[in-house]
This record gives sequence, structure tokens and C-alpha cells, in this order.
Amino acid sequence: MPKFAVIFEASPFDRKGLFNAVHNRVKHLLSSGKCEVDVFCIHSKDSSFTRKVRQTPKVKSVDHVILDGIKYNLLWYRFSILDHVIVEKFHRRPLLFRRFIKNSLSVLKGYDAVISHSFTGGLLAYEAFCCYGIPYYASWHGSDVHTHPWRVPVILEDTIKIMENAVCNFFVSKALMMYSSKIAQNAVKKVLYNGVADDFVKFDEVKRAELRAVYGLATGEKVVAYVGNLSAVKNVLVLPEVFAEVAKRYAAPLKFWIVGDGKLRQQLSGSVSELATEDPRLSVRFFGNLSAEEMPTIMNCIDVLVLPSKNEGLGMVCAEAIRCGANAVGAAVGGIAEVVGAENVVPHGDGFVNGMAEKIAHMLSSEVKQELPADIDWTITASAELAELLR
Repeated sequence: MPKFAVIFEASPFDRKGLFNAVHNRVKHLLSSGKCEVDVFCIHSKDSSFTRKVRQTPKVKSVDHVILDGIKYNLLWYRFSILDHVIVEKFHRRPLLFRRFIKNSLSVLKGYDAVISHSFTGGLLAYEAFCCYGIPYYASWHGSDVHTHPWRVPVILEDTIKIMENAVCNFFVSKALMMYSSKIAQNAVKKVLYNGVADDFVKFDEVKRAELRAVYGLATGEKVVAYVGNLSAVKNVLVLPEVFAEVAKRYAAPLKFWIVGDGKLRQQLSGSVSELATEDPRLSVRFFGNLSAEEMPTIMNCIDVLVLPSKNEGLGMVCAEAIRCGANAVGAAVGGIAEVVGAENVVPHGDGFVNGMAEKIAHMLSSEVKQELPADIDWTITASAELAELLR
């Protein structure tokens, strides 16, 4: 039976998009019974001062974490304030990063193949290929293709090497794969959509009504929500204007929710407060970060999810919302249209806010519910990935 190593950079202590995607891929690969998989999770170890600057949480240095029976072996690298300055101001690779790569290669020795996710995982897989001749498959989820390579020249150089030397590059959307042609044209590529975790299901109407009552929603009151990181790439500063325009167009009882946290929370909160003084119907509730276990519950209370991102690999949060019975509208970027449909996205530009508001208001008034494309399914993805690995 072949034995594969999965390697990526994310945090098992704060499980979000990338971590959850890799976790579900590994679960479904293992469930096939046709391969063995060891997982290596790369994690930065920030100093106390660096944590304050980068706004990262303190985590305990452990050798491994076990989640759903899957062992995540932790590979720690030091990230200092000097490294932070080098990356953010000078767009260079952290000083100790190359040493970390060199010292970590041995963990990949002896596997039949390496499956990487994220740029850092891909770089380790590439170096193991150069050192030991181990074939690797590189999976790309979004920012490692459409954002980071264009900010740091050395990352672009490394990304080209990773893509061109991989047996196959897997992209989470057709749009992301097309965009990757700006980086590497002479690379083998394939689309493998992420699926939706089994926890994300539409609850029965009795349970949904009970949950809505818990969150203080009146009967018939609708919820428009944003779920995700409060960052510039997610374009969250446009949310107050979008919410205000929706309130003008939809006369029935309405609530607006923002679920997540990030560097723009304070600025976003200030904008909401300013607009709320003009329109008392603009009631916005900030939830902050919620645990992975809480997300299906919150999704079952949402009527329309909005994703106004400037860049997006796939827009998995839209798929999760739709699976829980909500509708979703987003920006016409990345793979969002592949999830919600081309008719439910709005291009960026002068009419973006009004266009989003019109679609949201229409969804609030309509009884039609969106359905996910059949390809956004973990069973299909795992089967296709395994077929490539065993070829």
C-alpha cells in the first residue's frame, strides 16, 4: 500500500479555511483504504513581541495534535520581529527560513510521494524532490497564487519552480488554475474542488427556529451576513455601504451579522456606527471568531451570505452557507461564480455596492434556494486525487 506525506502551513489551534480543507481531503483519502497518509503541519513560533505586532495568538509548542483520529505532526519555525520587518517592509524571505527548510527535509524521506498545500508546504516538497527524488503533487487554494507571489519576487521565483516540477498541480477552481498561467505555463494542472464538511447541513425547521430564537431573531426576521477574515483582500470595508443599501431596498425586519475577526475590525466597526446614526435599521452584530464547531449553527441562521472579496480561490464559505440553506452573493472574482453561479456575482467597479444590494434584496424576497454544483463534493475530489496519486 503506498504511503504519502501531506505537508502544509496552517494552524490546528485556530482551524479556518485552509486547515479545514486539508483536514477533509486527508479524511477522505484515508477512508478509501487504498493508501496510508502521514500529515505534517508547519507552524510559526512567534516571540511575545512579534505576537503583539502580528496580532497572532499564543500557542503551546507540542509535537503533534490529533483531530478526528488524524495525527498532525507539528514542524515549528521561529518567526522574529526582524523577520516580520524583512517580509513586510523589504519583501524578502525570513532569515531563518532556509535553515528551517533544510532541517525539516528529513521528515519527508522514504514516502512514495508528497502532497503539499500552501506555498511553504510546496517549497518543502520541492526541496525534498531535489534532495531525495521524491515525486510531489502541489495543491493551491488561493492567495499563494493570486496574491503572495506578486508581493515578494523571491516567492514568485520559488512558486514557478514548485509548479513546474510537480507531477501535477491541483487548483481549487477553474479561475485559479487560469490565473496560474501568469506564473507557470509549462506545468501539469488539474482542477480539484474542495468539498463541504459533513457538519454543514440544513437543520430541520424546528431546530432552525430554536437557534434563531437563541440569537435573538424575531419570527420572520431575515439575516444578511459576512463570514470570514476582516482583511483588505476580503474587501470588508465595503460591507457597511452594502448593508445600508440593502436596508433601503428591503422593508421587512432585517439584521446584519459580521462573523470573524482581523486587523480591520476597529475601522469596520467605526464605519458601521457612522452609518447607523443615519439609518436606525442598520443593526449590525459583530460575533468575532467562532469555533469550527459553531459554524454550522450560525450558518443555519443566515438567509443571505455576502462575499465581496477582491481575490478568492474558491469561496468555500459560500458553499458552506448554501449547504446550510442560505443563498449567497459575491464579487465576480476567482472561483466565487463557480460556487454561487454567474448570475449571483457582481463585478468590481462604480456599481458594485448597488449591484450587491440589489441581488441581496432580491434573494431576501425570493423563495428560490441555491444548490451547489455536483463537483463540489469531497468524495468526488478524493476519488480524483487518489486516481492521480496511484497512476
